[in-house]
Amino acid sequence: MVQTIATLIDETLMVMGAHLHVRMTDEEKAYLDAHFELIHIKKGEHLVTRGEEVCYLYYLESGIVRLWFPDKENREISARFIQAKEFINFFLSHEEHHAHYNIKALEPCKIWRLPKKDLHQLYELSINFNKLARIHLVRSINRKIIREEEFYTLDAEARYKALLANEKWLLRSIPLKDIASYIGITPQALSNIRKRI
Repeated sequence: MVQTIATLIDETLMVMGAHLHVRMTDEEKAYLDAHFELIHIKKGEHLVTRGEEVCYLYYLESGIVRLWFPDKENREISARFIQAKEFINFFLSHEEHHAHYNIKALEPCKIWRLPKKDLHQLYELSINFNKLARIHLVRSINRKIIREEEFYTLDAEARYKALLANEKWLLRSIPLKDIASYIGITPQALSNIRKRI
């Protein structure tokens, strides 16, 4: 059965526990369904390349994407992984926004996209979408703060254990080299940790 973007966003609100605070009206749902477009990207394909202007808000219906950037030695550093039923980039408040990360599909992905001009209009028209954006932003900032604290306060093994406790789904789907990069260690160090525990 083909789902509409409005239905998918309703499901996301339930998963986030935000459905009690954000209830899209029929008019808001009609706007979402009329302005979002469904696209498909293949495994290994980039949705966004670092430095390019970001012209869409993206919602991941199925698949997994990896946000990454090169370090000064041109190694790929994994910044975040996003799984199905999540927004990818809710940070389009500026007229011109260039991507800080590459966004690459780790699996075939179904992605909905909303042009920036329609997003700006949606912000003007929909109090509920503004609430959703605020909730998403707060969650993203909290995730970033926790991740930074872990890098400064935990050793590599403790960071891996924290990943097991909080993001175990990554181990079912993500190559170990990308997980090693995500927790800031070499693949060999990750292999040694996994053997120990």
